[in-house]
Amino acid sequence: MTDSLGRRAFLSLSGSAVLLAASRTGVHAEVTDNRRFAAYAGADDAEVFAAARREFLFPPDIAYCNTGTLGAMPREVLEAQTNELRRLEVELPNWPYYTQIGAPLTGYQPREDIRADVGSFIGADMDEIALTQNATMSMNFLANGMTWSAGDEILFTDQEHGGSFGPFQLMAKRYGAVVREIDLDAAVANGPDGVLQAFADAITPRTKVIMFSQITSSFGHRLPTKELCQLARDRGIFSIVDGAQVLGQLPVDVKDLDCDAYVSSPHKWLLAPKGTGILYIDRSRQEELWATLVSYNYDSREDGAFRFMQYGTGSPAMLTGFRAALDFNRQLGTERIARWNHAMSTQLHEG
Repeated sequence: MTDSLGRRAFLSLSGSAVLLAASRTGVHAEVTDNRRFAAYAGADDAEVFAAARREFLFPPDIAYCNTGTLGAMPREVLEAQTNELRRLEVELPNWPYYTQIGAPLTGYQPREDIRADVGSFIGADMDEIALTQNATMSMNFLANGMTWSAGDEILFTDQEHGGSFGPFQLMAKRYGAVVREIDLDAAVANGPDGVLQAFADAITPRTKVIMFSQITSSFGHRLPTKELCQLARDRGIFSIVDGAQVLGQLPVDVKDLDCDAYVSSPHKWLLAPKGTGILYIDRSRQEELWATLVSYNYDSREDGAFRFMQYGTGSPAMLTGFRAALDFNRQLGTERIARWNHAMSTQLHEG
């Protein structure tokens, strides 16, 4: 049971310092005239990340190692966001109030362009993507959107983020559902197979949801995600993957994982604006969920995941910055980022 980085990476530090070794010596990457970062195909990893390091606004002698909480926006992402914010204010008297398309009202627009771009980034269709504010909001949409009966069980590990387990604890308190935790340290001691077996042993006929982090935020445990999702599917259980520590750090293909739902916070490793989030729900499972933050299109089932975006007025500029962050990540290449993170994590462990 291995993945793209192998079994050795299972307990990796999850690439906690993607920029640590970024020196000022790289010459094979460039910033073009319009300040968009671009990496030459022939550049080696060290040169690319040295050039990328110069795109961040904090002093060059600072090694920032808290990306798992808040990623630092590259210059082009910040400029895309601020330029869009300025444009909206300049053109405000002319915006088309009586149409959704083009109106600066994020929660009322389907924003199919950005949703399609996000979908292509994680292997999903546009109508399976909702744009939220963060992984916590996305997880709350899932927990609150389900129909619960007393005794329904939610299974997760004892190392999940509060924004992931909290919504299900609320369901237990409010509806009499039951939360059950797996001792992840004990399971991890036996490797990926041990984690899979721990989940399999904990499932009962009342298990309704399995929720877990693809990479845990506390210790960087990398769980056998595809196998856990298959276990859930084989048992008829709804699978939810918390990918807050994954998007922008490792390649994500939700169809390959075969999960029912996937949440993430692009403001971390993807280096997107703070206040951007992703909620993926497989099209075949969307009918099972109610919308819990509602406006005009809360029941527009034909619109797919758009009905989970009914949060009213927000900042379209953040979505413009989000798209710029996707472009920046694509220039670096997620495979290159994963390779670099793994190399640096290995160096830290062995050093």
